[in-house]
Amino acid sequence: MNVTYEKKDAMTFIGYHTEIRPEEGYQKCPEFWDKEYAAKYARLWQTMKPENAVEKAILENGIGMFAICADSENAFTYWIAGLYKGGEVPEGLELYSFPASEWAVFTTKGPMPASLQTLNTAVWQEWFPNEGQKYHANGNATLEVYSAGNPQSPDYECGIWVPISGGSDEYDDADEYEAAEIITTMMVTGIL
Repeated sequence: MNVTYEKKDAMTFIGYHTEIRPEEGYQKCPEFWDKEYAAKYARLWQTMKPENAVEKAILENGIGMFAICADSENAFTYWIAGLYKGGEVPEGLELYSFPASEWAVFTTKGPMPASLQTLNTAVWQEWFPNEGQKYHANGNATLEVYSAGNPQSPDYECGIWVPISGGSDEYDDADEYEAAEIITTMMVTGIL
């Protein structure tokens, strides 16, 4: 598992989402991608000519280059997203923002979704209980990052970014609770 720590400015994403029950994360996230690919991307990738406002936003904002996993009550909200470059937010799409933050940036290579799911498990079962305990969450969501290219290639690169802040000397009870809540959600969702 490769991890670096990077400071990033505030980021706003545009995309669409679904609610996924915690225990179904590793099954339902890829199913959501498959469904949305068939509905929104298959024809668009062949022609690269948008026929509606959503398709235009997909191309202009790179929707599909990121996914957001955000805590929600009794589930998590899973977004297929792109970095928002401004302009119209068509019906059916929404915005999601992350504040400026330090990030733990994890990368891996391999065919999707197995490589990302293996990385995700390692982040929360290996990094967080050890080195990750020095940090606390900055928000209630994480980011999946995808590269261009064939997602079934053994050389395909993807990653998980976890917004963090501070070290263990900065903890207070509320911060520790928030970090524990995120880990609990990840475990309950089946992501861990």
